[in-house]
Amino acid sequence: MKKDKLYKINTSKLWNSYNYVKKYNDFKYTKSDGNTYYMNSRRDGVLKYLNSLNLSNKNTILELGYGAGQNARYFIPKCRKYIGVDISLPLAKFARNKNKKSVNNGKAKFLVGSMDKKLKIKSNSIDVIIIVGALQYVININFCMNECKRVLKDNGHLIIAQTNTFQINEMIHPRKFLINFSKFLIDEHHQYSHSDTIRSLLLETKLKRYFKRYKNSWWINSWLFTYGWNDVWKFETNRRLLSHGRLKNILKTNNFFIKKSCGFPFFYNNKNILTKIILPIFDRILMVLNKIFIFSFFLKYIAGSNIFLCKKKAKI
Repeated sequence: MKKDKLYKINTSKLWNSYNYVKKYNDFKYTKSDGNTYYMNSRRDGVLKYLNSLNLSNKNTILELGYGAGQNARYFIPKCRKYIGVDISLPLAKFARNKNKKSVNNGKAKFLVGSMDKKLKIKSNSIDVIIIVGALQYVININFCMNECKRVLKDNGHLIIAQTNTFQINEMIHPRKFLINFSKFLIDEHHQYSHSDTIRSLLLETKLKRYFKRYKNSWWINSWLFTYGWNDVWKFETNRRLLSHGRLKNILKTNNFFIKKSCGFPFFYNNKNILTKIILPIFDRILMVLNKIFIFSFFLKYIAGSNIFLCKKKAKI
């Protein structure tokens, strides 16, 4: 079986594993949690771009990869009709339950479908497509972009918010700096687990051609190399690593006109008393500088998330 076909099958299995996806439904949003701050900042950035379009309430929004429907409730009031597509049946049930009123009155639909397959949506029927944190799981990204163009109306908009692989928040820990900087140097575009150990760096990236022979050796399985988060996926798949530059190139290659782009937040790793005091200060400073173009031009490359507002070019 070809790798791409295997990855598509296993990606579906991964996201339809109830035990894996229930964490997205159970997640508690609290002000003291760094992940909450990150996800809310990303969502607010998307809403800022959405509001800047000054669309009428007659528009239709399509969200690809809606997860547990946590962001949908902010997008639904902005349109006449909301359509969501996600590969996960369990997540679809969570999303429908979270947005029960909108589903019952016919304003919102949460469909099950893959971003790697043709969308069951009419061509030229969507005003805005929103993708938040889901593009990295797409196997054939050019096919997905072509589907976005197909269903978008002429001059329709695409808003993408995506985790930045080479963000400064992941560089403040020496081990994570080594791992992420190494991935940058070897131009690694995928990851095959959520692990952040040195062992995973050596055995799951392009470096494996040099180190796979040592897979069972004592040193590569020692504490020094296995220390960290070690979450091996049950299903063999790959997750795309997307930086600001990589995402920009994908959009340009697929003939989307980039109207605006930005990146934030910068620090949100509040795991101990020291980081809870110091990092928010640095984050606020960078957030202020981020409003000034000369700084934002560079800061988007180290931000936690990158957000793009794009436009489909009208046919001549």
